[in-house]
Amino acid sequence: MDFAMEKRHTHTMEPMSMGAGVPGLVYMQNLFWIFIGAGLAFATAANVMNKILYYQRMAAASKRSPDPARPKSLIFQTHATLATIIREVGYYSSPLKLGKMHLYLPPMGPVLIMIAYMVLIVVTSFYAFHPKNFLEWEDIGYRTGFIAIAQIPFIVLLAGKRNLIGFFTGLGYERLSWLHRWVARALLFTILIHMGYWMTEWGKYNYIMVKLKTDFLTRVGMAAFAILAWLVLSSVAPVRGLAYEVFVVQHIISYLGFLVAVYFHVPAENQKWVWIPLAFWAFDRVVRAGYLFYNNASIFHKNSTGVLACRATFQPLDEAHTRVTILNPPVTWQAGQHMFLACHSLAPLSSHPFTIASLPQDGKMEFIICAKKGGTKRFFNYAQKAFPTQSSSRNEGKPVLIEGPYARIRPLRQFDTLLFIAGSTGATFTMPLMRDLVQQWHNPKRNSKFDFAAGGAVTRHIRFVWVVKRSSSLRWFSNQLDRVHAEVEGLRSDGYDVAVEISVYVTCDNTITSAASSINDRKGPQARVLSSIPTDSDDEKNEITTKMVSRTSSNFSQDNSVACCCTKVVDEDVDVISPPCCCGENGAPSISSYTTKGPAYNLISGRPDIANLIRKSAELALGEMAVVVCGPPGLVQGTRNAAVMVSDDRAVHKGTGAQGIYVHAETFGYA
Repeated sequence: MDFAMEKRHTHTMEPMSMGAGVPGLVYMQNLFWIFIGAGLAFATAANVMNKILYYQRMAAASKRSPDPARPKSLIFQTHATLATIIREVGYYSSPLKLGKMHLYLPPMGPVLIMIAYMVLIVVTSFYAFHPKNFLEWEDIGYRTGFIAIAQIPFIVLLAGKRNLIGFFTGLGYERLSWLHRWVARALLFTILIHMGYWMTEWGKYNYIMVKLKTDFLTRVGMAAFAILAWLVLSSVAPVRGLAYEVFVVQHIISYLGFLVAVYFHVPAENQKWVWIPLAFWAFDRVVRAGYLFYNNASIFHKNSTGVLACRATFQPLDEAHTRVTILNPPVTWQAGQHMFLACHSLAPLSSHPFTIASLPQDGKMEFIICAKKGGTKRFFNYAQKAFPTQSSSRNEGKPVLIEGPYARIRPLRQFDTLLFIAGSTGATFTMPLMRDLVQQWHNPKRNSKFDFAAGGAVTRHIRFVWVVKRSSSLRWFSNQLDRVHAEVEGLRSDGYDVAVEISVYVTCDNTITSAASSINDRKGPQARVLSSIPTDSDDEKNEITTKMVSRTSSNFSQDNSVACCCTKVVDEDVDVISPPCCCGENGAPSISSYTTKGPAYNLISGRPDIANLIRKSAELALGEMAVVVCGPPGLVQGTRNAAVMVSDDRAVHKGTGAQGIYVHAETFGYA
């Protein structure tokens, strides 16, 4: 190969100069960050606007406005209309049915954000170039390399538990984690373009193997690509869920290896893009370590014994759930936040995020943990040994480490009406939020500078919906439900115009149906069935007796061994008197609705009609309402879609007078 050909194929640290009229490489990096900054500025402005809206509503409530959550000025009305349009587009997700499986595509909001990001990558990579022109392939290779490395700080900023993006936008790290993963995938896409143009050019002259054998820059570049590909592949939800503890450790090690490979691959002027994300990552780790040490070292906290400040007791609640309790924790938190919990004596080198199911006023930090595998399974196994019977005996607990609290949520007391929807342990998120709001009603000056007319909140009406498989799950929060009911009744008797409706939907419980069927077959229509639900009291076994109203059915199953799953959607307001859910010979429910009215809540056999719940709450709202949902992905996305449908049907903020519907969604799984 002659000297000219050798020079053309040299992959040097210093890029070739761009042609006339083509922007420089550093200029395009700066342009990329200008657009990223603009996007972050827009998100920050939205966060500021939300805070202004909150204080405006609180001020209106303090002046005895009958509808403080309704926008009145032109500015707030315009904001409400724009917010509604963005929500209707951003919340929606197309459902897919594959056989018996129901899947949802990602919501349109994240999809549109990633489309815009990919457009930015493509434009900044190819602007002023002609991709089919062989003479420009090296220039495109250099440009895409510069654009690729400029993305690394953005990825690291999105990953930090305590980061600047979350601070300015008002979003917790868990709500940025999806963007962190997708920007990493966009980085892999950019590197594929970068590598593809170099490889294609070298391939025309059979020069690829020569570069791999003789060029150090090419080898470390391939190493960086391989590590990044592994980082992306191992971060896919099904893979990282196989062994989350292993995933976290290898993810950090792989990330550091990736930065080392990139550092030796790029020219000196680009090595700053390696130091910047490394500094961000180190800052996050140092701050987290500081909080971790302060929160857990007993020397910083009075009345602590031993080295660690926190000890936890583990109690089995049923066949798959554990209650973990830390008395007098050394940290405070807000409803809706979560902590990372580690008990290395039971699950070494394991730390998982769990939603805090209690309030600081309770004097204890509680978690309701579903036993799956790994650390959560070890917690449950230990709890069964520590509490072999339903006695009142207690163990001394295990030393634990806590990190946090994390997560942010818009103050819910600014909404006129609230609808909480939880699936199973999702109630650990919604229950504290509801209880906190009721306490705001009860004690208006606790966290406020204002003397609010509505008892410390704009909110007038709360609807709480909890979907569980078995009625025994009620023991998790039965005391809290009774307490909420008593507090609200006290407020109403004092003249406050507030209301809380609580409904528990049971989808799989043949103890209810078998009892109902045996009585109904004998006593005819309008029979009343008494059902006892165990409470969460550790000292005594209280019983909550509720009256269940039903009709007879000719298809009752007498086989108590058949698992009964009530899959029919039930409208509790229409099906107040209806047959219970009973199973046929094949295990399928023959009838799927059963309602009981209790003093504190309604117990219903079946699944809720989410769209109907949202619609009824929206019809009651005098101002903007909020839907807070936590549970499996299907429940969460189904709720988003239902909110979009109701908003569109009612023409929210489009001249009809219908008020906005805000959705805050939490899903199960690791962040």
